[in-house]
Amino acid sequence: MTKKLAAIKGLLFDKDGTLFDFEKTWNSWTSRILCEVSEQSDVSIDKLAESIDFDLKTGKLLPQSIVIAGTHRQVTAALHSKLPNWNFDDLESYLLDIVIETPQYEVVPLRRLFMNLKSKGFLIGVMTNDAEKGAQAHLAAVGILDLLDFLAGSDTGYGCKPAPEPLLAFAEATNLKPDEIAMVGDSLHDLQAADAAGMMRIAVLTGMATESQLENYADLVLPSIADLSDLLSKNSV
Repeated sequence: MTKKLAAIKGLLFDKDGTLFDFEKTWNSWTSRILCEVSEQSDVSIDKLAESIDFDLKTGKLLPQSIVIAGTHRQVTAALHSKLPNWNFDDLESYLLDIVIETPQYEVVPLRRLFMNLKSKGFLIGVMTNDAEKGAQAHLAAVGILDLLDFLAGSDTGYGCKPAPEPLLAFAEATNLKPDEIAMVGDSLHDLQAADAAGMMRIAVLTGMATESQLENYADLVLPSIADLSDLLSKNSV
């Protein structure tokens, strides 16, 4: 493992559940859009909640919810199945506008962490199954967009996790070999994509998945990205 870590020159991060607290952000977003869409469409909020596996009683997404690991377009499609009279593109755009407005809660002070990693010579990227526009807004809001060497969303053109293509796009953009890159994420989709791309798999426990669900698919499991700085030591490249 030490040898594998020593070879790492690039870090590709998932966004939600890895950089940002998933539940605080997405339970809030889901509650809001369900209420607003139900009021505007006269469709039962219960039907809408069921379509994306949201528990109205607890105000939380269920483990199998498409919101957790799916793309923005997949979430739109799930809701649209109960809203046949809505224009799909209009619904997708409306949901994305609310995503951009939704407050993000950093797992750790991200700019300080990213600056520390950059000072050690690491190339850094973010690949999310969220839409790129939403990701840009969230990353800019916490002051790390300018520190990235790569950013891709599910609609950027490389595909989405668990496919390896968006991860390999980071390798191409940074001129790194896959085995010189670690994918850091909180879900099986992140780890499966990393495995398919031939990258190191680092799991963090700040998302919805548990250690027992992730450990068999990861090279390393960390409580959070806060542990990366001490773990990774590298001279400038």
